Amino acid sequence: MRFLIVITSVPFAKDYNTIINIVRRLSRKGHEVSLFLSGNGSYYLLRPEAEEFGKLGVRVMFCAHSANQRGVDRLPPWAESSSTYNLSRLMGEFDKVIVFN
Repeated sequence: MRFLIVITSVPFAKDYNTIINIVRRLSRKGHEVSLFLSGNGSYYLLRPEAEEFGKLGVRVMFCAHSANQRGVDRLPPWAESSSTYNLSRLMGEFDKVIVFN
């Protein structure tokens, strides 16, 4: 099954542990997991622990405009630049979409 997790909340909120646990479990069960970081979710790009997403084989995309607005300029190699327009196109390609706001 293919899962897309959209994150617009800051990584310092209680959602971080929930998200990383969901991603770990889905990945270990063999599901395809992708993340899309937008708005304040762009701050995940700065959190060193978020590197685990890349190690788990999760595709991590982020809204370049949101990252730029928030001054996030250190872009990790495990994440790819995208846009909310691309997010709207991607949503129909996944079996399940989970949003953390």
